[in-house]
Amino acid sequence: MKKLAITLLFIFSLTFLIGCKSNTEDQEGTKNEQPIFPAMLKGRVLSGSGDMLTAGIIITYPNGDKERVITNMLSGYILYLETGTYDLTFTRGIEYAEKTITVEVENYKTYYLDDVRLEHLYDGASKGWYLGQLHQHTTYSDGKQDVDQVLLSNLSSGLHYGYLTDHNTAAGLPEWMQGSRFVTQYDASGDPIYFVPMRGVEITTDYGHFQSLGMGIILEQFNINTEKGDIPIDEIAEIASEVSRSGALVTVNHPTASGELGFYFWDIIDLYDGIEIWNGLYVTNRNQNATAKAKWFELLEEYRAGNLPFIAATSGADNHTITGYYTAEYANRSNEEYAYEDDYLQRGRYSYMPSVAIHVDGELTTEAITHAIKNGHSYLTNGPRIIATIGDIGYGETYSLGGSSTVDIDFDLFSQDQIEQINIIKNGEVVKVITEGFDDLYHQFTTNLDDVAAGDWVVFEVIASNTAYAITNPIFFS
Repeated sequence: MKKLAITLLFIFSLTFLIGCKSNTEDQEGTKNEQPIFPAMLKGRVLSGSGDMLTAGIIITYPNGDKERVITNMLSGYILYLETGTYDLTFTRGIEYAEKTITVEVENYKTYYLDDVRLEHLYDGASKGWYLGQLHQHTTYSDGKQDVDQVLLSNLSSGLHYGYLTDHNTAAGLPEWMQGSRFVTQYDASGDPIYFVPMRGVEITTDYGHFQSLGMGIILEQFNINTEKGDIPIDEIAEIASEVSRSGALVTVNHPTASGELGFYFWDIIDLYDGIEIWNGLYVTNRNQNATAKAKWFELLEEYRAGNLPFIAATSGADNHTITGYYTAEYANRSNEEYAYEDDYLQRGRYSYMPSVAIHVDGELTTEAITHAIKNGHSYLTNGPRIIATIGDIGYGETYSLGGSSTVDIDFDLFSQDQIEQINIIKNGEVVKVITEGFDDLYHQFTTNLDDVAAGDWVVFEVIASNTAYAITNPIFFS
């Protein structure tokens, strides 16, 4: 019998089918097994202050498999689970505490679970820092869930904004934009912060994939045909130019991937606003993301030399499903070669893995989001929150040295995973490593950096346990 959870949603429904056998007799008179009616579990998830907020529930099955389902918009849930012992982990992304309960259920029974409260441990919005997703898909292209389900996934992940970027179609955007009706968080005064849905399209060609961020623009050039005389680099340049003319940002997705997924026309990279250095589950020091990060460092060096405009780093979950399904068989592989991979898989490929944290002064609007991404007022994270400033200068900004060659860097960090080290990267090279003083969830400290000169740039990298990671956009020096 196929084992899956059923979550019934009041407004938006995520339905996972359970196969039940019939008790009717076949033509030979052989009686089949009796139907199984799984246990029904009902409950609600609340914030620490008692607000009803959409949340995720990671179900760990008796055999160790995991999948994430979602409460309804009103924070309620109904789960159907067959006889067994389950761990239910309630979560709301990287700012909230998780809570795990163990339940033992029997078929045919109904269980009313106590309300679960998730404490908001880190309020980024109160500091002007908002989490969002730039790269995700629905059934309008090759995703497995409908628009409403992906929207609900964003809300349940504690995201404040999100782009819908289906392949070569804007068909889902009218539904997606209804997300502005929904509350993603309540501020310290109890006032609602509404989710900001953003229009987008992943322009998908045989010569690379590109994000139109801020406009649902569909282009004929995605069908590039050299047999008809099309010149790929000219067509790709026209795509970038047309997206920019529309008022949207244009960024390169998974630039160092193999085959048609990669980007090969670096001579026209100056037409782009951003480059996705972190695609999917693996962080930027693993697999193709490692080479994408290294390429971005090269582009920053070209900017330092005056040969290119600034090109911001972006990330995207690129998730085609929101369940993050994990099969426990990976954990049974004893070879150390697989240990790191297994840690990533257990972390789950959800809507907030990874997120783009942007800094906005004032109201969170579509214009403010666009400005923050384009100008690099952001960092990329699957867990750690890192605010690093030099004086009052932050990511994407320039600090005036005033003749000095030493600067003080103020760090404000939060991480539910144990921070192992912070790397300070200057002009593409790690110049300082901080490994001590990370014994709590919260960390505030100041460190200095020597031998800084006009034209230099610095990026900050957080490496933590359980494959948690963050990397910032640069601070420049003049």
